[in-house]
Amino acid sequence: MRITLLEDDPAQATMVKAWLEGAGHDVQHFDRGGDLIASFADGRFDLLILDWEVPDLSGVEVLQHAREQIHWHVPILFVTQRDAENDIVRALGAGADDYMVKNISQAELLARVSALGRRLASETLEFSVGPYRFFPDLNEVTVNGDSINLTAKDFELAQYLFHNVGRLLSREQLLRDVWKISGVNTRTVDVHMSRIRKQLRITPESGYRIKTIYQHGYRLEAV
Repeated sequence: MRITLLEDDPAQATMVKAWLEGAGHDVQHFDRGGDLIASFADGRFDLLILDWEVPDLSGVEVLQHAREQIHWHVPILFVTQRDAENDIVRALGAGADDYMVKNISQAELLARVSALGRRLASETLEFSVGPYRFFPDLNEVTVNGDSINLTAKDFELAQYLFHNVGRLLSREQLLRDVWKISGVNTRTVDVHMSRIRKQLRITPESGYRIKTIYQHGYRLEAV
């Protein structure tokens, strides 16, 4: 994989870069968040590994820029000394896919990177359901050929729903599988669900509906 690493500690950066390159990955290293963000326009990569505390922009700020600016889904792994639960929840809620607390081991890092790579491979296959066609590599959905612009998180939620047509999905399950968090206000799910229902025109006329199951969650149904 092509991996971009944000780490301002030279020793840590050298160590992590050596581990990743030894496993066959191509690694580009940055020690400033602003420089990494500037690189978004220049090329493509398969994974971002972010430290939280860097001298200019924080890792969370870089994460937010990545989710807003990058038009394909890129897995994001935090590797940081910050181990407070609210920090972990904040990072995962902002769109990180995984979180590791320093000091890290080579074996665990490579295992996490490998798992994210497998997930990326499974999520980048195009698929169609009724009038809906998903292009994960482009973070794009079309409805009857019309391209619909979704945020990265709305795209992930919509893709998850259409991979699970007919299944009852609890809010807790959606938070765990889409947001990678648990135990937070489930109103987050309701807001995003309402938005994608409207943006993707998920109505009986389209052949599908999102049914709200009282006190439990949602089910995408074929009509």
